[in-house]
Amino acid sequence: ATMRCEVRVDKAPGTAGLSETGPLCFIPQKEIVYNGLLPYSDRLDREATELLAEIKANLCRAVLLRELWPGVAFWSRKLFSFLKLYGRRFSKDDHILFIKLLYELVTLPNLEPHMMQSYARLLIQLLKKKELLSRDDLQLPWRPLYDLYERVFYSKTEHLGLIWFPNNVDHILKALIKSCRLYFPASSTKEMLDEWRPLLCVFDVVMQKAISNMELFLPTIMPPEEHSQGFQLWFDELMNLWMSLQNQPSWEGHLVNLFARLANDNIGYVDWTPYIPTIFTRILRSLNLPVGVSQMVSPRYLTNSYDIGYIVLWVTALLGGPGNPAQKELTCLFNSIASFYHPSNHGRWQSRLMRLLQRLPASVVRRVHRERHASPCWITLVPEHQQLTDADLQEFTRSLTGASLLAMFSKTDSTDAAYALQNLALLTPELVIPPVLEKTYAAMETLTEPHTLTATLSCMIGMARSLVSPNNHYPEGRVHVLPLLMGSLPGVDPNDFSKCMITFQFITTFTTLVPLVDCSSAPSQRNDLTEIEKDLCFASAEFEDFVLQFLDRLIEKLFFLFFIYLCLFSLFKPVLVAFIQVN
Repeated sequence: ATMRCEVRVDKAPGTAGLSETGPLCFIPQKEIVYNGLLPYSDRLDREATELLAEIKANLCRAVLLRELWPGVAFWSRKLFSFLKLYGRRFSKDDHILFIKLLYELVTLPNLEPHMMQSYARLLIQLLKKKELLSRDDLQLPWRPLYDLYERVFYSKTEHLGLIWFPNNVDHILKALIKSCRLYFPASSTKEMLDEWRPLLCVFDVVMQKAISNMELFLPTIMPPEEHSQGFQLWFDELMNLWMSLQNQPSWEGHLVNLFARLANDNIGYVDWTPYIPTIFTRILRSLNLPVGVSQMVSPRYLTNSYDIGYIVLWVTALLGGPGNPAQKELTCLFNSIASFYHPSNHGRWQSRLMRLLQRLPASVVRRVHRERHASPCWITLVPEHQQLTDADLQEFTRSLTGASLLAMFSKTDSTDAAYALQNLALLTPELVIPPVLEKTYAAMETLTEPHTLTATLSCMIGMARSLVSPNNHYPEGRVHVLPLLMGSLPGVDPNDFSKCMITFQFITTFTTLVPLVDCSSAPSQRNDLTEIEKDLCFASAEFEDFVLQFLDRLIEKLFFLFFIYLCLFSLFKPVLVAFIQVN
């Protein structure tokens, strides 16, 4: 549906014909919806139209006059500000033209590095929402961008001081390539392979350059009819190369990153079944866990470890499908490393294990949202036979629950475990919430282990929404809200600051999600309530007792704390007065 905007005024050259009060003659790509809530929203349409027309006219004029500085630089900054203030409030044609113009500016030969960096940032913003433009709408040549990458990363004059690049230009340029490779033409894959395949020599350091270029440039998001011109040209060759590796060369990580991206972008279109056991074996080896009596780990293996983010992406993409073979390997993997999550085990490998535990459930949640709730767009959907079912999610949750419950009481922090349990509760609350509730009730009854209470409350805060939500697979979770609130009251203790703060956060979270209203009379007035809902209504009569006890404890503890501070001040007042008089 088209979006109607009032008040159209444009004074820039070449934009006459827009009426002052007529409807907008194009469909905006993506506006900032919150602008409509501002008190002056009726004036924003006119301001945005005038500003966009001014930017378009002056940017084109500066380019035609070849005035890169200050003309193009100034109006490109204006366009960047326009994106921040109004979003992508222009037509698809204007969007495509802006991208093509900025792409030409970025790839200009001999352009000053700081100007190139400024144009690249703007181009990244324009390409950020990939669902707005399909490959049929926009295509960008890969060769100019590759030439720019070569000039910057393999400059022959920088080490001589003849040219200076900003410190973060490499990160900006890599981010630009990642944004642009989606729109490389279908023939670009063959051209890239013709360029870099002669460099694939495992006995030469140039292999590092070839594999890193492939990881960075090769496009992996293509419609199924173009797969024969895409990853099918290189998948078997590079996969056989990776399977033959045994010594973990420095470029292996780039190869793993490429495979992970390919798997995530083409779920159901690549047959990974023959390689799944080897994949999980290599992942286990890359975690660098100590085995046996010796606690020494070779530094070489530490530097060549796989990126946890790409490992998570790869494992998530492998799940599902007939038989779900990847889940069986994942269960074996976590069974083998579960003991390393025990609080008594600690080492330099723990941070990687905790990141793996934290990110894997979050990645699965994103995939479930992509398959079940994401808005349809031009990007190829996951085939129905490969989508994750409820049974797959339950098996996944069972494989991670044991490690998550052990990691709750880690010596470092319980935050990673809390994030993992929060995402697992979003997937299958009936499997995750009961064991955490059991540990929480036990911790509330124990006075000698405050760290246990702090860890369990932290995890319960993350699972609060899943616990009180009526539309999930664990409806009886709402019954536990009031006992949890009453049991947390002893945590209001000023003598233990960390426990007191986590208790306040716990109470704040649940009182925000659950209104403190006495609904005990509702069962007598309505006939459509279930037994659980009736029990909840009767239990809500105790909210008043909770509020009174909480306020009593709060006032009592704070008054006691104030009295202690007053006594200490009276005790040290003569010393302070003498110190002030001396100085």
